[in-house]
Amino acid sequence: MIRILLALAAATTAAAAAPPPAPITHAEITVPRANGPQQVVVQTREFPKGASSGWHVHNGTEVAYLVSGEMEFRVAGNPVQRQHPGESITIPRGIAHMGTSVGNEPARLVITLVVDKGKPLRVAVPVPKTMPAPKGQ
Repeated sequence: MIRILLALAAATTAAAAAPPPAPITHAEITVPRANGPQQVVVQTREFPKGASSGWHVHNGTEVAYLVSGEMEFRVAGNPVQRQHPGESITIPRGIAHMGTSVGNEPARLVITLVVDKGKPLRVAVPVPKTMPAPKGQ
C-alpha cells in the first residue's frame, strides 16, 4: 500500500512539474514613438447573430481574438475571412474593415488596440470602393 501511495505521489509531482506549453503569438506590433504617445486598450465585445461592427478605421493597430461564435471579417482590398474560436486577425492602422457575426451563437471577441493617445478609438467610414457591402448593409 505504501509503495502505491509513493508511486502516486511521485506521478503527481512529475505531472505538476511539467513545463507549460509554449505561448501562441497572434500578433507582434511595433509601436512608433515618433508619432507621439500611444495607448493600449483591451476590450471585450459581443455580437449577436447577424450583428455587424459597421465599416470603420482605427488610429492604430487592432488585434481581434475570437473567443466564441463565428465572424466574417471584411478588410478593404482583401478577400472575406471567416474566423472560428481561437483564431485572430490583425488590422493595420487606417485600413477600413468590418466584422459580422455569422454563426449560430453570438460571437465574442477580445480586441486589443494600440492607438494614438487622445484620438478616437474608432472612426466610422463609408463602404470602401474595393469591397462590396454584405447583403442587407
